[in-house]
Amino acid sequence: MNKYFSLILIFVLGLVLMVPGCGPKKAASSKVAIENTKSMETVEEKVDYLVGQANAFIKSEDFQMAVDVAQFILSSLDKNSVEAKDLLELAKKGLKAAAKEAVKNIGK
Repeated sequence: MNKYFSLILIFVLGLVLMVPGCGPKKAASSKVAIENTKSMETVEEKVDYLVGQANAFIKSEDFQMAVDVAQFILSSLDKNSVEAKDLLELAKKGLKAAAKEAVKNIGK
């Protein structure tokens, strides 16, 4: 019984680790991400895709690209998008932190 339980556990863990890699890949830039939405039919599709892209930019510390994408969502697709507003705030915090770190490192 323990052997089967172990095999099932390993299989499930393998699936969990593979799932994050199944989503859309991060675009090369915010401009490319926005361009990619032109082939999408609905505003909801576009917003969902761009929110994912903004999250990917934040995770890779490309904060300005995340800001650009979030601002595009709010100005051109959905001015009330809570996700875009949250991402914009998070990306701006990342930019501020990066700027403070750069200033701190100037004197070194």
